[in-house]
Amino acid sequence: MTCLHTAQPPLPSATVYKDDCMYCFDTPESSSGLDICLTCFQAFSRGDLNHTVEHFAASNHKLFLNLKKTPKPEPPRPTKIAKLEVRELSDDELFDTATYFYCAACDSAVDAGAEGAAAAAGVMSATLNAKKEEIKTWEQEILPCEHSLYLDQQEHTGPVPLSQCALCDLRENLWLCLHCGAMGCGRAQFGGISGNSHALSHFEATGHPVAVKLGSLSLDSADCFCYQCSDEVQVPELTKFLGNYGIDVSSHTKTEKNLIELQLDQNMQWEFSLETANGKLEPVFGPHLTGVKNLGNSCYLNSVMQILMQLETYKRFFEAQSFGDKDPSSLHVQLLKLYEGLASGRYSKPAPDSAYQSGIKPSGFKTVIAGTHAEFSSARQQDAYEFWLYAVEKLDAYFLDIVAPLENPNVAMKFVMRNKLVCTSCHGASFSDELVDSLSVPIPDRVINVDADGKKEYERVSLIDSLASYTLVEEISNFTCSNCSQTTTARKSNGFVSFPEVLVVSAQRIKLENWVPVKVDVPIALPHELLLDRFRSTGLAAGEVLVETPVQGFEPNQDALNSLVSMGFPENRCLKGLANTGNALTEEAMNWLFAHMDDADIDAPFVVPAAPAGPAGPVLADIESLVSMGFSPQLANKALVLSGNDVNSAVEWLFANPDDSGEITQQDMPRLPQADVDRMVMENILASPLCVNESAYELFGVVCHKGSSVHTGHYVVFIKQDVDGAARWVLFNDEKVVAVVEESEESFQEMEKNGYLFVFKKRDW
Repeated sequence: MTCLHTAQPPLPSATVYKDDCMYCFDTPESSSGLDICLTCFQAFSRGDLNHTVEHFAASNHKLFLNLKKTPKPEPPRPTKIAKLEVRELSDDELFDTATYFYCAACDSAVDAGAEGAAAAAGVMSATLNAKKEEIKTWEQEILPCEHSLYLDQQEHTGPVPLSQCALCDLRENLWLCLHCGAMGCGRAQFGGISGNSHALSHFEATGHPVAVKLGSLSLDSADCFCYQCSDEVQVPELTKFLGNYGIDVSSHTKTEKNLIELQLDQNMQWEFSLETANGKLEPVFGPHLTGVKNLGNSCYLNSVMQILMQLETYKRFFEAQSFGDKDPSSLHVQLLKLYEGLASGRYSKPAPDSAYQSGIKPSGFKTVIAGTHAEFSSARQQDAYEFWLYAVEKLDAYFLDIVAPLENPNVAMKFVMRNKLVCTSCHGASFSDELVDSLSVPIPDRVINVDADGKKEYERVSLIDSLASYTLVEEISNFTCSNCSQTTTARKSNGFVSFPEVLVVSAQRIKLENWVPVKVDVPIALPHELLLDRFRSTGLAAGEVLVETPVQGFEPNQDALNSLVSMGFPENRCLKGLANTGNALTEEAMNWLFAHMDDADIDAPFVVPAAPAGPAGPVLADIESLVSMGFSPQLANKALVLSGNDVNSAVEWLFANPDDSGEITQQDMPRLPQADVDRMVMENILASPLCVNESAYELFGVVCHKGSSVHTGHYVVFIKQDVDGAARWVLFNDEKVVAVVEESEESFQEMEKNGYLFVFKKRDW
């Protein structure tokens, strides 16, 4: 049928969403395709959830272009990958695409005429929104270091022997020192490439850091490595340096894989090897068993969000939420979309051409959660614990806009640590409490063996011992005691005052070697049950006396204070004026003084005001003033709350919102200062017997980092959860979700060797 509803093509500057639905992860590959609104150019699914109809009901946008893609047969995987590059094929190479017009008002396929055809052409030619937000083609960036930029090459006479290592018989994996021309073999590499680390030994003996791999040389490639920086580097004048040794790059042909290709081989091995010595890992499907596609080094985000969305407090929170009329690009919509995508099980099913899942693609969520953060908004690999801290802080602010501080799902991770400081001279002890939501504990790195390839083997340590070292007494020298006024030594220690429902512990695997950050693969013995009572904070020991912590004084803005005093106001009144107006502006303090000059206690001694518990409620007289203008008491009260009790601002809001119901939601309430929120949470925790007394935990999740470099590698996460009615460990490796083979030593060794972030939950929580 012909539809009379019209459409206009998108402007060149318009963003066209055609990757997935704004509210779910249905894509053009889904059974019903994807409907692109020809009014706002957002995408909606007409599948089980029927977001197309919801959008029509909310916006009255009627005409849509349905986009349906059918995958073409996959071409054979090339046997050789020439460079470390993730290249996305074009849609024409991957899919057969079909389109038709759909009118939501008519609820049928329609003929949209010439205008519709023009709009469809504009939609089809528009760049995918995801391509505007992500880097779709990624290559490792190699930069010079200070050692390669200012390379000091020694004078050399005579030819350089290039056929084999100077210290052994190896004729491959050879590295030439660019400082002196010494030839040494490299380290043994993934894939069976031999090496005795003689090039590394040369650096350790001479301090010459920069070398080039002979087998990598060609006109357009060369592998240069700085042993001092422990990284691949660029050498700006490489051709000149090689020429000094009689090497003409133009006559060389690359004969060996370079470091990037070896790294890619290793990453591919991690990605596709899903078998253990005990048998094939079992793909699992269902609610909370949904994989997440890697957007290009986003495995850190995938692993962190998988485990956060499995927490019971997160489940309860998001199960009670709805999209409402929120902007699809808001954090609320993207979080709820991600949760429903992971929890519903709708996308947890085998891909057409694989035993594993296709996975959901959280492009919109990554864009919103990362915001303008320089690192997390990039396509570079990031530290999972740093992202955990960043995400929890950002989600704290998000939750406080929706629920009361004590209903924040992150409260489950918060606990109170007590710092104790004891003077060794007078035995005066002071205590300070801190609200925290994770611990970062030291990991001893005692080397017990170095193999022929230079690879270090570390002594197995216990996470319990690391927690114990975190709470050990530490001596502080040159400490000036506020109690006895002596400069002496103090003893500092930490201990638990409360125990969170969810305990997050990060292992400090990153160490500095020669001022270069490296990752140490120390095996960490993991307790599947954890008892923390021994780490509880103790009170005063025998012979110790309590030293009261001095109350924080009020430091007035000196410039503002001097200005007020010069106007003739008594200093005592000036202090009160500044303390009651934010201690910033002279004019505000002066106005306060004029307004309170007749107060009976205006000349009483100044007392530092207590920290406010939050904004005061509206004054009855102000409510009555607004009611006299014809507004209801409930609406007047809301206007004053939203305007911070400023009557003039409240009047403006009332005239702009005359039809508002007057109901005040959590989103309407002004956000409390973070210090007040932390105080409320801490007081609530310390009043809870469960938080203070129960200290027994079981291991719930482990985020692992696979790889030796802090800049590369791959993150996966193991989570213990219900699979077919039984508690099993499940491995989430991006879009691949597999149940761990029972009693799989290999998987538990993986957790011990590469475990980086450990999540425990209280028993029966």
